[in-house]
Amino acid sequence: MKKLFLLPIAGLVVSCTMTGDIVPTGPDSYMISTVACPACGGTTKSTTMAYKEAGEFCMSQGKRLLKSSMTNDRWFNEAGETVLEFRCLDEDHPAFVRADERRDSDIIIEHR
Repeated sequence: MKKLFLLPIAGLVVSCTMTGDIVPTGPDSYMISTVACPACGGTTKSTTMAYKEAGEFCMSQGKRLLKSSMTNDRWFNEAGETVLEFRCLDEDHPAFVRADERRDSDIIIEHR
């Protein structure tokens, strides 16, 4: 009888998180969707799973992950879905230059 009681609970825990396939969306561009129920961490867990899967995918190609965009949707009871759009690029790719870093080409314009 105890085994019959534990079987649905085990099924619930296993189905608590889901990760979709990584889908190509363009040259070196991809998308992944993850879902986590509240008992497993909801939106926070789904975001962590998305970054982990995307990072491993890029590393398997010898490249680095660069996030393009991310959306988080919360459902009832804090269950959440994360859709991560990302690129896998070489480490020396120009897209890795931070926009907030000062560059030689910066020009200061003074208004009076």
